[in-house]
Amino acid sequence: MAVYNRKDSFYKKAKQEGYKSRAAYKLKELNGRFGMIKKGGRVLDCGAAPGGWSQVALEIVGPSGKVVGVDLNEITGINNPNFTGIAGDFTKDDTLERVIAASPVYDTVISDIAPHTTGIRDADHINSLELVSFVCGFAEKVLKPGGWLVFKLFEGEGRRGLTDGLKKKFRDVKIVRPEATRSGSVEIYIAASGYMKGGGNA
Repeated sequence: MAVYNRKDSFYKKAKQEGYKSRAAYKLKELNGRFGMIKKGGRVLDCGAAPGGWSQVALEIVGPSGKVVGVDLNEITGINNPNFTGIAGDFTKDDTLERVIAASPVYDTVISDIAPHTTGIRDADHINSLELVSFVCGFAEKVLKPGGWLVFKLFEGEGRRGLTDGLKKKFRDVKIVRPEATRSGSVEIYIAASGYMKGGGNA
């Protein structure tokens, strides 16, 4: 029963504090650990709807920062002059052009994106892996050297290959499960820091 109380507490807290999803607390915890989003920073949120992560990012970057949220669905209800919502497919060139038009380079790319789940663990992992591979590819086109990439992945056997690939492009790669993650969930978060433009060694 304690598991569900914990889940409910984050859900209720999000409602009380005006966040669009309980996932907001995952980003708060991740940023508390890693500090990948900073005051005045430029942040790209891939798969941003409904906008919980973008809300947190806006709080952190403050009035001198910029947050751009991209999703297939329109992101509504974020009335902040430092937020740009882009309804589009981030695997498409025209969406990339709009993202770059909003900010030519980003300090941090974040993503809480997840596929529609089937309940079949291996299939959900493969679908998640495909999605985050697009996120990683997109991030490489817009991240500044030294930048951060933080995203969700459904755990599975393809995780090692993905993280090994990231280690060729980032100076450090860590795997973490935030406290707000539901007990029994296959979700993990990968935090990659020190982007090396074009790859190579430190």
